Parts: sequence; structure tokens; C-alpha cells
Amino acid sequence: MRLLTVLFLVALSLVAVRGPAAQAATGVTIKLTINKIHQIESPDNGNGNYFPEIRIGDGALQRRDAVEDDDFNPSVFDPPWIFTQDVQVPDDTTKIPVLIRLWDEDGGLNGGDDKLDISPQNQDDDLELEYDIGTDTWTDPGDLLTPGQTYVEGDGDPNFPNAHDGHRAGIGFKLERTSGPLPDIDGDGIPDVIERFGVRNPDGSMMYDLKALGANPCRKTVIVWIDWMMGDAQHTHKPKDAALQELKRAFEDGPVKAVSCPYAGVPTDDGVDFIPMVGVGIAEQAVMTEKDFAFGAARNANLPKPLAPYAHYTIFAHDLFSGGRADSGRCCDPARNNHDFIVTLGEWETWCVFPGPNGTLESSVVGDDYLQGNQIGVGADHVCNSKVKKGSDDVQLMKVGSGPDVVNSGTSRDQAGTLMHELGHALGLAHGGDTRTNFKPNYLSIMNYAYEPGGIPTGLDPAPRRLDYSRGTMPNLDKSKLDESKAIGPGDDYARWKIPGQDQQFGPVDPAVDWLDWNVNKVEDPPTISADINSEDDVCVLAGANNTVDSTRGGDDIMFGDAIIQGPDNMCQSTPKAGTDDTGRATVLTDYNDWANLNFDISKPGGGAESGPEIDFVTAATIQAGFHDFYTPDLETTKTVDKASAEPGDTLTYTVKVDNVGKGGAKAVKLTDTLPDGTSVARDLPDLDAGATHSENYTYTIPCATGDAATVTNTATVAGKNVAGGAEEDTSNNTGKADTSVKAPKLTLEASATPNADAAEAVTTTLKVTNTGGAAATGTTLSYQLPAGVYYSTALDQGAGPKPTSVNGTTLTWNLGTLAAGATTTVAFTSRSSLLTVGGTVLTGQSKVAYGNANGCVYTPVTASSSSTVTEATPTRNPAPQGIWLAFANLRTPELLARVQATDTRYDLNGDGQLSQQEVNSAFIPPLLVPRNLRAELLTTYFNLGSRRINAATAISTVQIERLGLHTVGDAARYASKTLADPSLLGLADALVALVQINTGVAERY
Repeated sequence: MRLLTVLFLVALSLVAVRGPAAQAATGVTIKLTINKIHQIESPDNGNGNYFPEIRIGDGALQRRDAVEDDDFNPSVFDPPWIFTQDVQVPDDTTKIPVLIRLWDEDGGLNGGDDKLDISPQNQDDDLELEYDIGTDTWTDPGDLLTPGQTYVEGDGDPNFPNAHDGHRAGIGFKLERTSGPLPDIDGDGIPDVIERFGVRNPDGSMMYDLKALGANPCRKTVIVWIDWMMGDAQHTHKPKDAALQELKRAFEDGPVKAVSCPYAGVPTDDGVDFIPMVGVGIAEQAVMTEKDFAFGAARNANLPKPLAPYAHYTIFAHDLFSGGRADSGRCCDPARNNHDFIVTLGEWETWCVFPGPNGTLESSVVGDDYLQGNQIGVGADHVCNSKVKKGSDDVQLMKVGSGPDVVNSGTSRDQAGTLMHELGHALGLAHGGDTRTNFKPNYLSIMNYAYEPGGIPTGLDPAPRRLDYSRGTMPNLDKSKLDESKAIGPGDDYARWKIPGQDQQFGPVDPAVDWLDWNVNKVEDPPTISADINSEDDVCVLAGANNTVDSTRGGDDIMFGDAIIQGPDNMCQSTPKAGTDDTGRATVLTDYNDWANLNFDISKPGGGAESGPEIDFVTAATIQAGFHDFYTPDLETTKTVDKASAEPGDTLTYTVKVDNVGKGGAKAVKLTDTLPDGTSVARDLPDLDAGATHSENYTYTIPCATGDAATVTNTATVAGKNVAGGAEEDTSNNTGKADTSVKAPKLTLEASATPNADAAEAVTTTLKVTNTGGAAATGTTLSYQLPAGVYYSTALDQGAGPKPTSVNGTTLTWNLGTLAAGATTTVAFTSRSSLLTVGGTVLTGQSKVAYGNANGCVYTPVTASSSSTVTEATPTRNPAPQGIWLAFANLRTPELLARVQATDTRYDLNGDGQLSQQEVNSAFIPPLLVPRNLRAELLTTYFNLGSRRINAATAISTVQIERLGLHTVGDAARYASKTLADPSLLGLADALVALVQINTGVAERY
């Protein structure tokens, strides 16, 4: 070991000779005091004559005069055995070698000085120690000593290393650093060597490698040791990793300049290194404050002593006080003169819904949530199930569905924001930065309750909320001279303010186009106005220039440092005392550069800034929800129509009601109404505050073509923006519609006829009109077109009726008038074919019904057809001549007369639609001159046909008939009828001969 020591000292000497190291060295002063020498074995058969030899670092060997004694305290001699040495500790180490030797001075015959053995190590007489400036303790690399040991005895190494050496002796000493604080180039209270080489155990082993944890000697470092209550099966207060990472980022982004760094390879980015050290879990207890004995006991037991000078201590506990308001935490305890704090979120995230400004809970309990008073709490499942009723002013304190990982412990942001807030107190900040004044709109800091613990809004949700201390860039706000046309200051952040009697307000600190409505009257008031924009501030009295409150505390107000603040009733009963320099609440609100004024060095005298009562969950959550709500209009469209059912041609009047059921105002509101025919009408609406409503009317006439049972739908959609110009978040209720059921007439027409009938027999046709629609058919007109060769007259009509309203040629018409919905009307009439119609002829009649509705709509007529087939009776083959038909009137039955009338109406002299006996007689009474003789003979032929003696298809043949080209009775009858219409003497004679031959039975060929 002696060889190693010599080599080490030589190396140090070489370093000294070569000049300063390439990197920075740490200058310290080391002091060695030898305060006891005890002779165990005499080197000279009596009391030895002892002197020391020491070297500290790379300094020279130092000695003192010899002392002859066997047990003494050489530190009190003159000169004392006290040695000091200024040492430059190289950049790459924290250790200083210290060599201690003890000699017995011998001269003359004794053969030279003898070295005493003061080391318990075998074959080693010297003490070779290392002093660690990082721990301010010494260690022994090989001499079996306990770090910090004050008295050592050798084990005896006779004649080692030389003759007469190695006698045992004991030595007492103290090794210490007497220079001032170690270099702390960044001024954070953590020496550079600690940040670079870590916190070490007394034996030199690493306890906490701060460099690996992120510490940097050239920029500020904050260390927080966090113990936590272990909670129960459903929750723990252990800080969430996400919360700690948020804090690391927040401090990393802090505008704190790094210093010029003498250490090679060390980053010099701006920012602060935040090092959270998650400690141990402690037993859950309902309440604990930072001033409790239990808090101090946990600190003493769990915070490692070597780390304590550099670290803040906190406990994530359950609650501060039983039955209290669930304050988020507390800092700091002046009596302990420390920078410790407590975080208490055990009663946070336990309330789901809270009543709004009207004080009445309007929402309903869902699931196992429970109602306590006028608020809804989270039930045993640790999930917020209840949702704020739309349109109410209730506040959603927790997101629906959240819970299991946040109930009784807080969200990651709750934890991060609260820790940063309380740490801010520990670093010297108050709720207004350098003042107690709270809720200042121009103080954008996590210390401000307006932004704690949620952070400073950097934009509308879901833009992140920044965890930050104020950067001091905002100008003052004089509450008595507020200019609504001016920005608060630069930046993209959003500020909050509240005046008495009004809801909380928010606005961008630098509105691009809008203005700041400080007094919440919806009007930009020039030039300035007065408004108590931080009305929630709990300060009643502030100390004046003497920093002492001279006023008297009133009511339940609390004397707190340099202020009197509100007590539990949240009202001020204290006022500034006349004749003192005390003031009331601040009129001029100031910003403060938090980052530039943080007291990082916790080794300095004095503790952090005592916080007093802190924000509770309901208040914090209401503020956070309020920002979201303020920019969350919810436009709801309700559409009604004046007629639930209507007919084509009716005019519908629609009323569109737009309600802002959200909690934020809406602007740029546009209503688009889409009529049932697809056309749209867009209208700009006025801005709508929360709770406001506006109505518009539209009209629409139902087209006549709209069918029965159709539904006409009018749809109206509203669109709008929040007061910052952002899109509306929930558009699920922006569209309203109104339906009208259309009732229109719809007629059907059924037509039927006697299927078969002999020629000229009555055929019954039935027409059935049914209104299958939902509304009455008006102006209903039924018409029937007789088939060619078919005859109708009302006189001969044997049907059930009704008779036609009019008969125009071959068209029969019935004016049916109004036909109610569901009604049916039936028309039955008879018509007759001609006796000249041959068997097998199908006769088809066409029917049609036309109609409209009460509004003048006209519908496409409905048509139908009916058919009847003419049958042929077997003729009796005994035609009778004209004289028989003249003589025997009884043969001329009404039916026979009807058949003749249906065939040829020329004999109906009075035109009444039926053939009478008198009219027949008139046709037969002589003298029968031309052309009456042919008319009489033709009538005779009709009687023979009608009485079925012959048929129209009965073949005929005589020379005369063949000369005329006639083949059947029907041909001859038609020839005669045509001749009568265009008579010539020759034609009349030919026709007459042909008919006589038929009527006398000469011409028929059966």
C-alpha cells in the first residue's frame, strides 16, 4: 500500500507541475486536527518522542515538533497539531487523498526515527484516507476504518517496513472542510459536485446519481422527495407517472437561463431540471397537515439525510381537515423553517355534478351515484355516471365515465398542478406572485387560483392548458380605469375574471378582433370603466409600506402574514384602520415574473411562503369547467308546423325556434330552412347568449301532386360559432324538423258488365267509385263512353241508377259532387247493342272519373273498362211480313220495341228514347209511298230480328240480293238504312225488294 500511496502522490505532483487541468477544479480548504496520541507499545523502552507527518491532497508533507509523552492531546500545543491545506479538486473527482503518519524521533545511538503503526490493516502502518467534498466525510479505502471514525489503533506490524518500525499506537483526529460553501455555479443551492457526482453514502458508494436523474450544475435543479399515503383497495395517493412527466416538461420549458458552464460536455439549454423522487408509501390516515407531528416524523424517517439539504419534502396525503372543504394542499410551516409542503387530493374527483349559479340542482342521479344535499357524488363503483341536464346551469365537475383512477387521488393534472402550486409557495411565491392578491386576470400563473391546478388555457379546448409560473409580461390593470378596447397583454393565452353578481368570464389576453367585456354588459364602453374583476380575491386588508398589518381583524377573518383574509364564511368583516398605511384589496393588479424570482436555494435561512387556505375541488373544477362552458354554446333547433295534417294546396306555416341551451354565447348564427321540395332559405340570426332564444317563420304550399299519406318534412339547421369564433362542439341537436301528414283524395274506379247478352238485350253496366284517400274528392265527375253500336237512353235504362246527369251522344256523365274519404258510390245502368250486331262481338265500354280537392287541385282521371259479348239466339226461321206486325200489336212487346229502339232511333218520333206502339203504327199506316214503304219494311225486318225469327247473320240469297252484293240479313238492313239516308229511286226499289224477300222468308238460306 505504501507503494500505491507514493505513486498516487507522485501523480498528484505531476498534475501540479503540469499546470491547471483542462477542466474546472473545485477549490476547498481541508483541516486535519490530531487531538490524541496514545502509546500502546513503547518503541524505546519508555515514553516515545512522537511527531506527525501528513499530506493533504497534492500539498507538501507537513510535520510538527516532537512531543515526549505516552498519552496526550497535541491539538492544544503550540504549535498545535492542526494542519490546513488549500486543495484544487480536479473536475473528474470529489475525493482528496489524506496521508497520516506517526513517527518516534530517535537520534544518535538509537539508529534513526521509527514509524509507529496506527493502521488496523496488516502490513500497513499509515492511514491513507480520502476526503469526499460531496459528502463532507472521509473514507478509508483499505484500512478497515468506519467513515467518520475519530480514534484509530494500529494492529502492530513489528519491524515493518524497517527494523524497529511497526510498534502499536493510537491516534485521534478530526478531518473536515473549513472553506465556505462548495461552488454552486447555477445558484440553485445544490453544489456542482453533488449535481455532477451525486449524493453519496458515507462509504463513498452512490446513493442518488443526480446527474443520471437530470441534474445539471449549470442550470437550476429542483428536487422534490414525495412520500404518499397508500390509500385503500380502490385508491392510492402515489403520484401518477404522467403527473411527474408533466411537471418535468413544465420546468424544462421555464424561461430560466443556464449559466456559462466551465464543465465540458454539460448541456446549457435554458430551463429548470425538475427531479421528482418518489419515496415510500405510508399508512393512510384521514387527515394530516404540514404542521403535524406525523408529517415531521415521516420526513425524518424517510427523507435520506444526505439528500435533505437539497430536496423539498412533500406527502401526497388524503385530506387536511375532517369535514372541511377539501383544500388541495398547504405550504409551508414557518416554525420548521423549511420548504416542505403537503398535497391533499383525497377528497378530489368525488363530486360528479354541482348546482350552477342558480343554486338549484336540476340534473338527475344516474347509476350508483348519490345525492347529498344539492350535489351528486360518485358512488361505490368510483365512476361518475351522472350527466348535467342539457339546458340547466349545473356544472359537470367530472367527466362522465371517469373515476376509477382519479377518485380520491385526483387526475394527473390535479396532481401536477397542485404540486407545482405548492412548490411555488416553497420557492417563495404567493397567490399573486409577490403579493397575496388572488384571481388577477393579468397574472398568468399556476399560483393564481384562476389557473390552479388545471393550468393556463393556451386556446379553446382541447388545446392544452399550460403548467407555468408567470413570466411577468403583462401590464398593470387598474380596476378603476379599465379600457375594454385594449388587450390585457401579449400572447395567445386566455384570461379569467369575475365581477360581483355575474358568472365568470374568459377572454384572450390579446383578442385579435374582439374586445374584453370587463363589466359584462355586452357593450364596449368607451373610454374606461370600473369593475371589480377579481372579486373572488380573499384579501380584506393588505399591509402598507411598513409591511405590518395595523388593522383589527373582524368576524371570522384570518390574520395571515401581511394581510387579513376572509374566513370560512368567504366574506370580509375587516377594513383598513384609519390612520394606518394599511389598504383594502388592491386596485391596481400587477403581474409578477415568477420565474425570475424563484428562491431555488433552500439552504438559505427562512422557509417558503406560507400558503394559507388553498383551493378546493369544487371551486377548481367549476373554474375549469367554466372555461370550457364559456366557449361551448349549444344551439338547439325546435321546429313546429301549424298543421299536423293537411291537403295538397294548403299553406303550411313553420315556426323555427333556436335556443342556446349551452353555457357559452353563440355568434355568427345562421339558420337554413330546407323546405319539403328541397329548396333552402338561409337567414342570419342575432348573436345568442347562453339561455337566449330566437324564432323565425317560414311558409310552404303543398303541391297538388303530393299523394295521399305522404309526409312532407321541413328541416331547419342552425350553425354558429362560439364567442372566440371557434366551431360549435355539439351539433347533434342543431337540426329540427316538422312533419305534416298529407291527406289527399284518391279515387278508384271499378267497371263491370253483363258478360253475355243476345243482340239488343239489356246489358247492365256497374261503375263503382271509391275514395281510398284521406281527404274528400270534390267535383267528382263519372263518365262512360258507350261502345260503338251500343244504345242508351234513360227511358230504357233498367239499372239501379242513378241515371246520368247528362247524356251527350254516346257519353254518359254523372256529377257525383263531393266524395268523402273512404266513401263509395255505385252507378248501375243498362244499354243495348244493335240487332244488327252478330254473335261473338265483344263490346267494350270505357269509363272515367275526374276529381279534385277542396283547394282546387285537379287530379288525373281514373279509367276503367268493361266488356260484354254478344250472343246469338237460334232463329225460329219464320219471319213475318209487314202486315202481321201491323195487324197484331200484341206481338210488339215492350222488350221488342226496346230492341228496335236500340237498333234504329228513326222511328222514335218524339225523341223520348223509347219506341211506342203509336210510333210503330205511324210507321205502318198507309199510304206507304216512297220512301215510307222502305221505312216500314225496314221496321218489319227489325221486328223479325228482335223476335229472333231471323238473325243478323242469317244468310240470304236471291238474284236481286246477289246483284246488290248482300249476304246476310244484317247486310240488307244496313243497305236499306243507308239508302234511306241518301235515297234514290233505284236504290229505294232495290232495298225494298231485298227486305220484302227477307221478311217473307224467300231470301233466307239456313
